Order: sequence, then structure tokens, then C-alpha cells
Amino acid sequence: MDPRLHSLLELQKEMSIQRELELQYQEIPRRREEILYCINNLKEEAKAAEERFKQREVEQKTRELELQQNQAMRVKKEAQLLSIKNNKEYQATLAEIEVLDRKNARGEEKMIELLDQIEKERQALKQKRAELEEKESKFQAELEALDHKEKGLTGKVDAARSKAESAIKNVDPNLYRRFKMIFDGKGGKALATANGGYCGACNIRLTPRLIQLTTRGQDIVICEGCSRFLYWDHSLDEDRINDL
Repeated sequence: MDPRLHSLLELQKEMSIQRELELQYQEIPRRREEILYCINNLKEEAKAAEERFKQREVEQKTRELELQQNQAMRVKKEAQLLSIKNNKEYQATLAEIEVLDRKNARGEEKMIELLDQIEKERQALKQKRAELEEKESKFQAELEALDHKEKGLTGKVDAARSKAESAIKNVDPNLYRRFKMIFDGKGGKALATANGGYCGACNIRLTPRLIQLTTRGQDIVICEGCSRFLYWDHSLDEDRINDL
């Protein structure tokens, strides 16, 4: 195999390892931010549920006070009936009592509805608090795991970069610039096999001349479809023979 091609294969291996580790490392802060966002949302939801519940409790107290006041007014009006001598005034007071009775009846109906709403809000709040406690505990455990993973990856990334830099030194600068452009533009894969007469990356059918060149392994061969460096992996031929 052309020494240049061999150095490119070695560089591909080391840079692929570096790239994978760096992607894992870069994923950590994104996931951390995502977790903190979820925790904050859960807290906001629990806070909103608590505020709704407290609002209903305030409304309950307000309605209870109104009912008490109306009932006290009714008792007062009913007591006045005993001292009223005028029939017209007596009938008017009875009418006022009747209005108060209807008002109290509506108030009691609304109070029943309100108590039902309060119970629903209570259950909703209880559920939100339980959900927050459960998920926050899991998220905190994941955050700790991310911190541990981040510390472990730091050394691995540095070591991978060092190996990749050493591999770069074995590649011709002009060849490396082309390799790097393809590596970055093709998702971290600058080389592809030509076994079977097809590019192992873009799957284009290779010309007989390109197949011959890659089989010999004495030249730098470029895929006409995806511009990757082509090489013939003879180990795949050996595996195929062993399977026969």
C-alpha cells in the first residue's frame, strides 16, 4: 500500500476517535442545559398549581364570609318582623328576607362547586409536587453522572488530540489540507473502501481503471462521486475467502 495512503488511514482512525470523543464532550453541556430547563419548568408548574390552589382558598374564605354576612342579615331582618306594626313595611321585610334566602341558596351552590374545584386543585398540586420530587431526584443523579463523565472525557479528548496531531505529522501538508476538508465536510469520513467495485461511502459504481488503481494500492485515488480517498481493504477479501 502507498505509504501516503497508509498514513491517511491511520489519520482517519485517530481523528475519528478524537471526533467521537469531542462530540460526546460537546453533548454534555447541551444535555445539562436541557435538564436544568426541565427542572425549572417543573418548578414553575408546581408553583402555578400552588398559586391556583391558594387563590381558590382565598375565594372560599371570601364566599364563606359573604354567606355569614347574608345569614346574619337574614337573622336581623327576621328579628325586625317582631317589632313591625305596619303591614306594608312587614311585607317589604319579608321580600328582603326572600331575596336573601335566594342569594344564600345560590351562594351555597357556588360554594359546593368551589369546594369541588379546591379539591381538584389540591390533587393537582399534590401530583405536581410528587412529579417534581421524583424527576428532580433523577435529574440531579443524571447531572452528577454528567459531571463525572465530563471529567473522564477531558483526559481522553486531550489524549486523542495528541495522537491525531502525531498522525498529522506523518501526512503531506497538501494532502492533509484536502483530507481535512473532506473529513469535516463528509461527517468525519474522508476515506472509503472500493471493494466490490463500489465506493463504500456514496455507493457509486467505480470505473475499471479506478478499481485497478485501488487494488494495486500504489496511488492516491479519489472517488468521482463523493471525492473521498479510495482504498482496497484486502482484509475483506481474506474474510470472504475464509467464509467460502
